[in-house]
Amino acid sequence: MFSRKLSLVLVVMAYSFSGSDAQAGDDELILGQTMPYSGPASALSSVGKVQTRYFQMINDQGGINGRKIKLISLDDGYSPPKAVEQTRRLVESDQAVAIFGSVGTAQNAAVQKHLNAKKIPQLFVYAASDRFADPKASPYTMSGMTLFSTEATLYARLVSETIPHARVAVLYQNDDYGREYLRSFKAELARLDPQAKIVAASSYEVTSPTVESQVIALASSNANVFLNASTGKFTSQAIRKAGELGWHAQQFLPIGSNFVATILRPAGLEYAKGAISATPTKAIDDPEWANDPGYLEWLDFMKKYYPDGDITDQLNFSGWNVAVLMRKVIEACGSDVSPQNIMKQATSLKDVQLPGLIPGISVNTTPEDYRLIKSLRPERFDGAHWVPLSGTLSAQ
Repeated sequence: MFSRKLSLVLVVMAYSFSGSDAQAGDDELILGQTMPYSGPASALSSVGKVQTRYFQMINDQGGINGRKIKLISLDDGYSPPKAVEQTRRLVESDQAVAIFGSVGTAQNAAVQKHLNAKKIPQLFVYAASDRFADPKASPYTMSGMTLFSTEATLYARLVSETIPHARVAVLYQNDDYGREYLRSFKAELARLDPQAKIVAASSYEVTSPTVESQVIALASSNANVFLNASTGKFTSQAIRKAGELGWHAQQFLPIGSNFVATILRPAGLEYAKGAISATPTKAIDDPEWANDPGYLEWLDFMKKYYPDGDITDQLNFSGWNVAVLMRKVIEACGSDVSPQNIMKQATSLKDVQLPGLIPGISVNTTPEDYRLIKSLRPERFDGAHWVPLSGTLSAQ
C-alpha cells in the first residue's frame, strides 16, 4: 500500500499489486501478508493499510540495519482458500522471508501448517486463538494479539470476584473464535466459583443479518451477567437490543468489540453504559491519552503518511503498534535476517515497551511461551469513556 521515491523497494498496496519476481538482496527484506481488502470483513483491512504505510516511513528514514523493508500486502477476501493461494505466492514467488500481521483465525489457520513445514515465520498475526501461541505444535507461528483464553480467563476472574454465584448468559460467534472464547471462560469460571452457572448460551453465524432473536432468548434467562462475545455490528446490535429490553445484566465486552466510535456509538452510548472490558492498549478517542507521547507519535505518523486514514479507527492505532513491534524484532536481528534468527529474536522479547500499550504492560516472550500479552487493565464504560477499574491485572 504505500510507496515513495524508492528505487530498491516498492511497498505495494494490495489492491494495486501487479506481481513481482524480484529477488531479495542484502539491502532488502521482504515481508508478506494477506488482508480482507474485499469481502465481508473488509473493515479489518485498516491493519494492512496502516502497516504498509508504517514501513514506507521506515524506508524513508533509511530502513533497518541498512535494509529497506518491502511489505507486500495482498487481498484474500477473508477467504481461507484465497489466503492459501496468496500466501503461497508471497513465499514462493515473492520470496517473503516472513509472513507478518495477516488477519483472520480461519485464514491464518489455513496456512499455518504449510508455513511451519517450510520454516517461514508467521509473525504477529491478527488472530487470538491459542493455536497461534503453541511453540510445540507450531514453532514458527506467533499471535500479535491478546489471546482469547487470556482475556476470557480474566473476565471469569472478575465475575467470580464481583458477582458470586453468577448466572451467566453468553452470546458467541459460531466459529473457532466464539467457541474457544466460551470454552476458556466456562472452564475458568467453574474453577473459581463452582456455584456460578452459564444458564444460557446462544450462537450466531457471521453471515446472519442480526442477533436480536438471540439476545431476546438470552434476556429471558434472567441472567445477571451477559458475556457478549461477539464482533463488529453484532456487538452493536446486541448492546442495543439488551438496552431496549431493559435487561440490566452486567455486560462484558471483548477487547476487539469495545471501540467507542465504531461499536458503542452505533449501539447507543446510553445502552453501553456500565459495560466492562479489559485491554492492554490505549484508546485513541479517550481524553486520558490526549497528551500521551505514544498517541501523539501515532498522530504525527498518520498526518504525514496516512492523511486520509481515520484517526477514530482503533485498528489504525493497534495495527501501527504491532508494526512497531515487528520493526524492533528486525532491528534485533542485526545482519542476520534468516527465518531462524527472526524467530529467535521474536521469542526472546523481554520487557519490550510499545507506544500503544498502557503503561505497566510490556511484551515478553520465551521459546516456551509465545504469548505477547499476559496483563490487561479492566475498565468500565461510563457512557462516554472507558474508566479504569483498577491497575493492570495478570491473567497468568
